[in-house]
Amino acid sequence: MRSVLTIMVAAILGACSPQFADRPDGDPVNASVRDLVVPDGENDVFLTLPANPWKAADPINIAQQVSATWTDPEAAETKERTTFIARIAITTNHVMVTVLDGLGRRALDIDWTENALTVTRADWLPDRIDARRLLADMFVTYWPLDDVKNALGPGMTIQQTPSGRIIHSDHTQNALITVTRPATDPWQGTATLHNARHGYTLTINSQRMAP
Repeated sequence: MRSVLTIMVAAILGACSPQFADRPDGDPVNASVRDLVVPDGENDVFLTLPANPWKAADPINIAQQVSATWTDPEAAETKERTTFIARIAITTNHVMVTVLDGLGRRALDIDWTENALTVTRADWLPDRIDARRLLADMFVTYWPLDDVKNALGPGMTIQQTPSGRIIHSDHTQNALITVTRPATDPWQGTATLHNARHGYTLTINSQRMAP
């Protein structure tokens, strides 16, 4: 998904990318599995995905083209860019995301239910790419405001404006994440997510599809 979230960006950021705890096969999903930890010495939990992936009854089917830009760490003034395709299918209690790379190869499948958060990866995808970061970015961009508020870790706040959302931390006065999105239907049209902490921007073109 994906929310929102960023194949080549995660590869470039490497160790700076947040990681989820691993879930042993067969164990029920728990809060630690859904915790997105910011690994910059603070040991803070940035986001805990809700136990219920989606509460609304109406299904959502979305096709997205996502353009990711970031600064090359070897050349601070050089911007890099990549594009990928995501197909998102959401029903009550179930979220499925398929991600294709620029060549049309199937890179990732994310299957999120009340009982499990499962990621299937292509063999050629680097280990350091975190698919669940992609899901977290999608979550903060598109999920209902109350769900995002409840998911944020201690010291994190979210403000919603007519044009989008801003996430702050008590540790800094600057916005950590800034989201712009269509006011009428966030899933239809262009949204952007800028992550100031990790220095990347997603431009997401979404279109609703027939079920």
